[in-house]
Amino acid sequence: MNPISAQFQSPVNISEGPAIKTIESSQESLHDQLLRSTQLFSNNHQRLRIWEALLLAAHNKKEEAKSILEAVHDHREPQDIPSWNQAQPTDIEVFFDKLFIHDVWRNPQKLSLLGLFESIGFKDHNAHLNDYSLSFFDDNFEEKKKLLGSIINYDPETLTPDQKISYQVFLWQLNHAVAGEKFQFHKYLVNQMWGILQEITMTLTMSHKLEELSDFENYICRLDQISIQLRQTEDLMEYQRKKGIIPPRFAIQKTAEQCKKMWEAPIDTNIFYTYLESSLDKNPIREKEAILEEAKHVVENGVRNAYHYFYEYCMELLETANANDGVWALPYGDEYYAHALAEHTTTDMSANEIHELGLQEVQRLEGEIRAILAKENILVDDKEIGEQIHELSKREDIYYPNTDEGRKKCLEDFEFILEKAREKLWPLFDTKPKLPVQVKQLPKELEQGSPLAFYLLPSLDGSREGIFYVNTCDLRQLPMYEMETLAMHEAEPGHHFQVAIQYGLEIPVLRKLSTGFTAYVEGWALYAEKLAYEEGFYSSSLDKIGHLKFDLWRAARLVVDTGIHHKGWTKDQAIRYMTSITGTSHTSAETEIERYFVMPGQACAYKIGQLKILELRQRAKEMLGDKFKIQEFHNVVLNLGAVPLTILEEAVDLYIQRVNS
Repeated sequence: MNPISAQFQSPVNISEGPAIKTIESSQESLHDQLLRSTQLFSNNHQRLRIWEALLLAAHNKKEEAKSILEAVHDHREPQDIPSWNQAQPTDIEVFFDKLFIHDVWRNPQKLSLLGLFESIGFKDHNAHLNDYSLSFFDDNFEEKKKLLGSIINYDPETLTPDQKISYQVFLWQLNHAVAGEKFQFHKYLVNQMWGILQEITMTLTMSHKLEELSDFENYICRLDQISIQLRQTEDLMEYQRKKGIIPPRFAIQKTAEQCKKMWEAPIDTNIFYTYLESSLDKNPIREKEAILEEAKHVVENGVRNAYHYFYEYCMELLETANANDGVWALPYGDEYYAHALAEHTTTDMSANEIHELGLQEVQRLEGEIRAILAKENILVDDKEIGEQIHELSKREDIYYPNTDEGRKKCLEDFEFILEKAREKLWPLFDTKPKLPVQVKQLPKELEQGSPLAFYLLPSLDGSREGIFYVNTCDLRQLPMYEMETLAMHEAEPGHHFQVAIQYGLEIPVLRKLSTGFTAYVEGWALYAEKLAYEEGFYSSSLDKIGHLKFDLWRAARLVVDTGIHHKGWTKDQAIRYMTSITGTSHTSAETEIERYFVMPGQACAYKIGQLKILELRQRAKEMLGDKFKIQEFHNVVLNLGAVPLTILEEAVDLYIQRVNS
């Protein structure tokens, strides 16, 4: 290992490299100068004013935000302490702003994703990667304790109804975080699904815009800090290892493979270099050659070496990773799993209760699929449903060819499906996104280890639309009859509806950005799939089976996730169950099971969230009778924003009372 300082490192000065002459001779804008004259992450008065500007930008007061930046640059900013930086702001709305600042204060990679600073011309954060030092995590947890101590000082009876909801949301989050003190280092820092390597790649190839000179300078600063972040990660993983917390063997092996590909690849095929090069082609810069020369130097001597060292660390770590066990094998494993289930489902359901619910849902959905197969005269009575679904997967007519033409047709058909949804399903909603979702092919460099499809959040300022990414690496993994339900889930009226509408709500900024309540967020997306099924949206019986197969898959997750982490199931045992129940191929099932191993509890939230929304809708129908309007019910759910399911239930009950009064 390579020990490093626990303090956050300053970015390198690009002017020390070969780009010095051309870059220094260029005309700097006000905000380029600000980038060089301020230390965003240092503890000084100037920094506080810059965060004040960020708050104004988040509240869509961009001209006021720019005025603050100009005042900072001219050293004429006011000397008073911003109200949000007080230990206990009098106004709870100001305290909500304080929570937002705390969330992004030392998270430059998240700031790049949000695009708020960029919207007011400030880009200092884009010269940094996140701090992964142990001291940062300790400080962050202590700050959460202080924030919890502050929020309980507010009297909820003095708040408006909207403020009370936000108060309850933030109180739930802080309580849960502080209650998990002994689990704060239980999450695996690296794995095949998410973690440090994926975050670096997504930040540098999706979030970091490259348009003008300062963007390219900041990009190279970030490249130079990859080695720092990976060494910090090694230190954290060593800290975890001493506590008996080591990722499963397969997760370490796949992480090592990702690192090996990165350091073995020639410079001109390195994803960071090619992204920079293609961006320079799109945005011609006079200093292009100097920037490319500097980038080559940093990738060759910094990035590749960093990935090489991290590969060696992973290989050494494998020597002590003996098993692919669930979290029951970790210190306080059962308690940790209960904590993870509560975090993702926002319920107090036990692992046993969730396991039994999964078995019941599997049986119910198998019955629905059996009925459709019988109606189509393709039911084989003596075969299990999983086996019959597997037989369907052998049909050649349900796949696109694995060619560029096949990939193009796949994306075009997803566009057609969404256009159909806008015609058939949008009338069920009063509130709709301002911008439609964008359908894009996942970049080739991110295909391995990524899911079939996923939704990328838009920027808060609206400069980047929400994107429905489709992984076209192997189109044999994407049967055509699954495409409609997949589009409903990831795009419209699923994730894109929920997130885009949430961004437009008059709620605290941190709540606008919240995707952490998995049961609500994923429950809504799964509800959107079910809604389309109820409305007769799916084009054929095969497409209906595609939907029910996905629903069965989510039900099986309840069984498998609790099986792995509570009942001690082996990896092979979990794969056998998933393939037998859902008819999924061994390869697909293995990918899914590996996901559950490294994200305990998360997979349970989908079905639990969906069932709660359906339960609440049925309650509203029964109690309101002819007064029930599905558009109004959707308004209640979507205009609330992401919340724990207990708060969602309270909101629906209040809606029922209001309509009946």
